[in-house]
Amino acid sequence: MKNAKPLILAIDDEHNIRDLLKYTLEPHDMEVITAENGRAAITILENEDVDVIITDLLMPSMTGLALIRELKKRKSSIPIIIITAYSNSDMVQEIVKEGVFRLIEKPLDFEILVPIVKSALELEK
Repeated sequence: MKNAKPLILAIDDEHNIRDLLKYTLEPHDMEVITAENGRAAITILENEDVDVIITDLLMPSMTGLALIRELKKRKSSIPIIIITAYSNSDMVQEIVKEGVFRLIEKPLDFEILVPIVKSALELEK
């Protein structure tokens, strides 16, 4: 962990989902910054030491999968949690090959999200 509080980057094209992620994680002593797409996330990642990334899979401009691949090019080891409403077996297999930490299907169960994020943070220690 690089910051006083773990820094989580939440990426989703839906404003409500970004807000829900922020309001769910911040009471658990985590700081959450948000981005509306992968391109905005890349800009944030150039300036911030993020501990965990939570990203939607299908977004305009740059998909979650494209973001994962961009991070791999940059040799990033930040744990990535994918959230999606559009999972099919081929997509899940492709995501798993890319080395994501977890895949969570929407609608999000926020009670399981917090322990998953905490597990991802343990990788950073």
